[in-house]
Amino acid sequence: MGGGGGKSAAVATAEPAGDRLSLVARFAVYGLLGWGIEVLFTSLVDAATGAGDVRLRGYSYVWMHPVWGVGLLLGEKLSQCFQRAGLGRATRAVLGMAVCFGVEYSAGALLVALIGRCPWDYSASVWNVNGLIRLDYAPFWWMCCLVYEPLGSLMRRVRIAAPEPEPVPEPVPEPQASAQLWPSSQVSVTSLSR
Repeated sequence: MGGGGGKSAAVATAEPAGDRLSLVARFAVYGLLGWGIEVLFTSLVDAATGAGDVRLRGYSYVWMHPVWGVGLLLGEKLSQCFQRAGLGRATRAVLGMAVCFGVEYSAGALLVALIGRCPWDYSASVWNVNGLIRLDYAPFWWMCCLVYEPLGSLMRRVRIAAPEPEPVPEPVPEPQASAQLWPSSQVSVTSLSR
């Protein structure tokens, strides 16, 4: 009956050209993204608590690049597992929040073991756990995990294609003798004296 406006067969899409980002490339991008998140977060929190000013000066630590890189790579795998398990997005974000606390605590403890201190110190907060994590940051971690899923999906789809070679210009043909604007440069002296 009806016009059947929908397509009955699945439309095949061509695989995009280029290579997917490697594990190392995603690690590097995730670390840079983490630095950006930290600088934005610290500038806003400091401004809101009176520790900062209108310049919104943020900060992070060099140590945070590998922490974010490893943490978000772990997030890729866990997010896919949680999705396959059929968990809702809010539930996945709660589990991700717990993973974020675990990664932050483990990274802080590892830094204390390696260099004798952790670059961040949450000891002044009543919500701290051994000065390494702050439980009152749970809503921020939860929001990060909500935003991460589409970002992680995008990162897994990004492809880097080899640049196309520059086209080689075709040679310009030499002008023919009859098409020259000036006659031959050899002018006889006799023709000028007449």
